[in-house]
Formats: sequence, C-alpha cells, structure tokens
Amino acid sequence: MSVYFQKFSFGNYNLPEKIAPDTFLSVVIPCYNEPHSLHTLQSLFDCSETLYPVEVMVVINSSEADSVEVLEQNNKTLNDASVWISNHQKEKINFRILNAPNLPAKHAGVGLARKIGMDCAAMRFSEIQKADGVIVCLDADCTVANNYLCELENHFIKNKNTTGCSIYFEHPLSGDLSEQHYHAITDYELFLRYYRLSLLYTGFPNHFHTIGSSMAVRNNIYQKQGGMNRRKAGEDFYFLHKVFPLGGFTVLNTTCVYPSARESMRVPFGTGSAVTKILKQESNLSEEYKSYNFNIFKDLKKLFDVGHVFYELSAEKILSEVDRLPDSVKTFLLQNNISEKIIELQDNSASSTQFLNRFWRWFDGFMVLKFVHFARDNFYANENIEVCCDNLLCGLSKSTNQIPQKKQLLFLMRDIDRNIS
Repeated sequence: MSVYFQKFSFGNYNLPEKIAPDTFLSVVIPCYNEPHSLHTLQSLFDCSETLYPVEVMVVINSSEADSVEVLEQNNKTLNDASVWISNHQKEKINFRILNAPNLPAKHAGVGLARKIGMDCAAMRFSEIQKADGVIVCLDADCTVANNYLCELENHFIKNKNTTGCSIYFEHPLSGDLSEQHYHAITDYELFLRYYRLSLLYTGFPNHFHTIGSSMAVRNNIYQKQGGMNRRKAGEDFYFLHKVFPLGGFTVLNTTCVYPSARESMRVPFGTGSAVTKILKQESNLSEEYKSYNFNIFKDLKKLFDVGHVFYELSAEKILSEVDRLPDSVKTFLLQNNISEKIIELQDNSASSTQFLNRFWRWFDGFMVLKFVHFARDNFYANENIEVCCDNLLCGLSKSTNQIPQKKQLLFLMRDIDRNIS
C-alpha cells in the first residue's frame, strides 16, 4: 500500500490521535467557509451505534488566496468544532479535525480537500492493516438518516466484493428557505434522477449517481485507482468513473443523505450552483427548467442494444451496422472513428465478454455525456423537465397518463430510483 502514498498523496497531512484498531468506516467531510457544519456532526453523533468504531474527519481547508472573511469563518469553525467534539464523546464514533490552511490557489477546492481527507483516511487504515476499510464522503452542509452509519457498515460487510457504493439522497423540499429555493431544488433533483434513470433505460451498465456527498469506496480500491483528484468541481464524477470499470459497484438505498438546498457559487456546477442558476433563470416566470430531450436516450439505447454484435463484424459490416442506427448516433460514431475503434477492441479481445468489457471502458460515462451534448446541440433541443420525465416514465412503462405536479413527479421518480439497484 505504500506505493500509493509515494506516488499519489498530496502533502503530509495526518492526525496526532491514534486510530482505533478495529475501525471500519472513515467519514471524510471537506469544510470550507461553512457556518453550519456542527449540524452535520450532530447528525452523525445521533446515528445508531455501529458494530465497529467509526472515524469522522473534518477537513477545514482554505486557499492561500482566500479572503479574511473566509479565514475568520474557518477559524470559528475550528474553535467551535473543537469545543463541540470535547463535549460529544462516544465509544464507537471518533471525531477528528484535520486543518489544511493556505493550500496552493491553483489547486485549492473541494477535490483537493476531499483528497487530503481521503488520503489521510487511507493512511490510517493502512496503519491498522485494514485494506477493506471504507472511506465515506459527506459534505459539511448535509445531515443523514439515523441508520446511516449502521447501514453503511452492514452494506460493506454483507457485500464483501463491492468496490464502492452510491448512497441514496433526498434534498429537503421545505424549511427555512424561500419557496423559490425549494422549487429550484425540486427541478435540480428531478434532473439528477431523470439522468440516472435515463442511463438505466439505455442499458448503460454504470448508471449510478456520482454525487460527492453520497458515495463510499473501499480503502484498497481507493489506492488502486490512484485516489481522489484535485479538481475544483466534478471531482466526484471523475473519481467514480475510475472505480466503475472494476465492477462490483453497488447502491445503498436503505438509508439517506439530506444535502442542503441552499445557493452557492463556490464551484461552477453541482447542487449549490445549479440552485443559483435555476433561481436566476426562473426569476423570469415565463422560463421553465429544461433538460436533455429523451429522444437522445432512445437513440443511445439503439446503439447499446446492438453493441455486442460488433465483436464479430468486419470493418465493412461495422459501417453497415452503424448506418442502420439513428442519425444522431451514426454521425457521432463516424466522427469518433467507430470502425477503427471497434477493430482495435476486437484485436485486443479473446472473447465477446472481453470485447464488451473493453467497449464499456471506451464508451464510458464521459463518452455518454459527450454524446448527450452532441445530440442536444445538433439534433434534439432541451425540453421542459416535466416532459422529459414523462417520456422517461413511458419508456420505463411507468407512465401515469398525465404529468403530475413537480413535487409529486419527484416523489414518483424518487420511488423508482430507490427501488432499482
């Protein structure tokens, strides 16, 4: 395991406290300019007791270029969290603070903060020779269900071969924010579930949510795949798409993470920035939130339905097969040199199973998103999110015969999402 720390770890961040020798879960929480992080800690403290010790690591981070206001808030968080921890002691849960100030401005952000915490968790698991220990990602503006830690522990004990998992989430739809906020988060969560379930509809094998506040991975897998990246946004998407090709990735639907519905522009995309953009867009009441036209996924399904047949086709027959596909797919594949790529995959595959594995490594989540954007820009304009979801429900044979109100539509999408592995 020392190879990872020699090649990929960032800096020399560690904790003075010793890790309990039978620790199984390590929850990593990046915390930047966050005034409400104690709510997250309290939520974890209130969880039902686990079989094995849990370590919770709060990574209070800042950039060398941050403002005085940010540094003051981080110092307040550091002091408040220290006092809170001293007053909240339990046998099976250990709260730690990892202070990471003055990070290089070029790299500072949520990706680097997650990396520092996850690297530290991996190092501490290595100290107790816990290769199968679980590194869990959460955010400092989330709360969790009471069974969160127990269900995580049970999931990884029961599923010994799982490399990692996506954890079920629900944004709050009522509370202290404005009604417009909750309209915006309803739209955004509809989009997240629509995209995931549309990928499922196409037959894409890695149809998982990629959300940084609701994911977990085993220690040995984390190290094997080169650890977390330092991206300032989308770090979760890029990280998980390194894990998916290993197989064995699962979903945990028996508990729940509750991310915040607040505005934020700390990163260019994600929940906070999406809410901000939707609120700005919908300030014009004639504007409706739009998403990818479902015809894009219908076209993509036609490719995935015949993907296996490419294994035995000659170059000429490959092009004939491509020519039978919808124009959006055909144009995209030809622009990406499909014939040469399929021949390459064939040459490096001893069986149809190997071919399909290599095909999915090529046509991965990045390629899917590239196609979706290509089809949106050239073939199918975005549509209102309610229309998108209704078309998806028809595709999944779960149509309601009428488009319900957005909140009821979201409840339906949640129910479908939660009951599909």
